[in-house]
Amino acid sequence: MAFFFIGHRGTRKVFDENTIKSFDIAIKSGADYIEFDVRRTKDNQFIIFHDPSLDRTTNGSGTVDTFTYNELSKFRTKKNNQKILLINEILDRYRDKTKFMIELKEEGIQDDILDLIKKKDLINKCIISGRNIYDLLSIKNKNPECLVCYNITKGKDLTLKSFLENEEFNKLEFPIDMLSLRSNQITKKFINICHMNNILAFSWDFMEYENSLEKIKNLIKMGIDGLLFDDFKNISHIKSWKYNLDYN
Repeated sequence: MAFFFIGHRGTRKVFDENTIKSFDIAIKSGADYIEFDVRRTKDNQFIIFHDPSLDRTTNGSGTVDTFTYNELSKFRTKKNNQKILLINEILDRYRDKTKFMIELKEEGIQDDILDLIKKKDLINKCIISGRNIYDLLSIKNKNPECLVCYNITKGKDLTLKSFLENEEFNKLEFPIDMLSLRSNQITKKFINICHMNNILAFSWDFMEYENSLEKIKNLIKMGIDGLLFDDFKNISHIKSWKYNLDYN
């Protein structure tokens, strides 16, 4: 089984998240997928943006959905002076260079995103992720071959507690392909239950650890299937380390 090396919002620890600069360096460093967040603008365009508000990452202020894309395109990110991107730009620019993990940051946009990646013939190069299990269910019902990843860290429809206790899991009407969980919550039990149910276990959030490389190595030894990296230097290092672990 292939291991998933995913650039989390590109490589957000060093460069502004969800920007060309961040995605370029993630791919150059060996990411198999680039992960990014999708939101809808006032004029129904889909942009690559994590927060509901512009304030944290850009020189703008206010909520994303109160601006048209033309208005949003005038703002720049704080550190690297990068523009806010449309999803079409990313899919077209990188379609032959990498694969995509698309996080739905709003409910009810799943059909539009699914239609877009089908139109671009990218269904087999995308993972769609989110925290609303019913939006993912809708995708899976319409396109069973589309990979979906449920972020269970703050999941409400299926909680981490119920998954670990296996109280609700068997009631699900579709096979989840992947579950993602914040790195400080990963346990061997979580990984084992995922694997018992043919689910891949992913981990994210390596911004806080002073020694993130050791944390990542421990997760791999525990059996994690994929990692969303925040620092591009970790991708190339861990790829080399894991290769030696697997083949020596």
